[in-house]
Amino acid sequence: MERKGTRRMGSGRRKAGQRKQPLHPEKVNIRGYAMGRDVVFLVTGGEAHVGAAATAYWPEGEDGVRSGVMSLPGHREDDLAAELAMMAAQALRRTAVVVAGIHLHRPSAQEIEEIVAEARERMRQVLVEWEDRAKESGANGETSH
Repeated sequence: MERKGTRRMGSGRRKAGQRKQPLHPEKVNIRGYAMGRDVVFLVTGGEAHVGAAATAYWPEGEDGVRSGVMSLPGHREDDLAAELAMMAAQALRRTAVVVAGIHLHRPSAQEIEEIVAEARERMRQVLVEWEDRAKESGANGETSH
């Protein structure tokens, strides 16, 4: 996740009288789009932007999924994007791209952990829905989500 400012993650220091904003559920949004047989997921939260993009795919003749990731300088969504792309490629048995951009202003370590956990859970939900829609349509998942 992108972090701005010089405060160390998890220090928990605030100015006197400043109240910490509570974490609200549903901070992470995931939208999926079919691109032929492949899928692209946009993962956003807070102030949406592009922080990292990961691709996971099934190499011909191999049994496992491979992935590659690219992130912009100063952004920290790369590990999350790669993990979610791998989840999607394994579940859907097709190439999956995740473009992630989650910005929280000076998040604590706990907030980051909660957002990552929420992103994982939301991706699980999206993948179940995606598989159900593909089965219902009798197609290969070429529906937008």
